[in-house]
Amino acid sequence: MKTKTINVNELQAQISSILKDVQDDTAYEVMRYSEPIAVVVSYKKYLTLKGECKRCIEDLRKLVKNEDK
Repeated sequence: MKTKTINVNELQAQISSILKDVQDDTAYEVMRYSEPIAVVVSYKKYLTLKGECKRCIEDLRKLVKNEDK
């Protein structure tokens, strides 16, 4: 996955082309005043990340449960 950095003004001005890039597996890190505030990724990538996070939480719960024994 390729990642690009843009500022909020660029995002607003180029949203249509950015969304096309995102569909083609490009991620955008959105900056405001030189600070990252958001990441724009495809819905497919979002679902993947969301699923990975859920598995991580389940693994952490198992670890905590095992430490309590």
